Amino acid sequence: PLCEEPLFGVTVQLEVYSKVDAEAGGDGEVGEAQYGPFSGQVASAAREAIRKAVLKAGPRLVEAMYLSVISTTSEALGGTYSVLGRRRAKVISESIREGTGVFIIHSYLPVAESFGFADELRQCSSGASNAQLMLSHWEHLDIDPFFKPKTEEEREEFGEDGYVGPNIARQLVDATRRRKGLKVEETIVKDATKQRTLSRKA
Repeated sequence: PLCEEPLFGVTVQLEVYSKVDAEAGGDGEVGEAQYGPFSGQVASAAREAIRKAVLKAGPRLVEAMYLSVISTTSEALGGTYSVLGRRRAKVISESIREGTGVFIIHSYLPVAESFGFADELRQCSSGASNAQLMLSHWEHLDIDPFFKPKTEEEREEFGEDGYVGPNIARQLVDATRRRKGLKVEETIVKDATKQRTLSRKA
């Protein structure tokens, strides 16, 4: 429901009730003759009910992760780590190849952040860093894309608007929905008192 993508780890239990009209002879033909085929109506109602149930249960995103193996030199370590930090990479290990002075960095990199990764890595390390990417696993992103403070403790900690910094999950949801041409819920006017001072960009 968030991005119109397949679901992981979701179980739906359906309980079927059949009501037969005794006056119609018990075959249900009168109902279908009056209201049309029930199969399509039941499928549409069940699909919408499941969608609402999933949204009410608090769904979370699952994003694909690359295993990134980077070889670099000691002079380019700073630039390499800055690129990994900007792209939400999780460093697993760092080792040095004996006798060569070459550092090997293993990290997990989100697939959504991998576009242009090799070019930026070479640019920030002056060509001293090279990366190899391979699909590793799917990782659960435990961030509520629709987070709003509800309790008094949450309001005191995050404020009434509930701003806790960039919501990565919401950004991924909006980006995916825009790419698919789906409706995106966003505020057009963020601050009415400052909106007139914002410059228009073509």
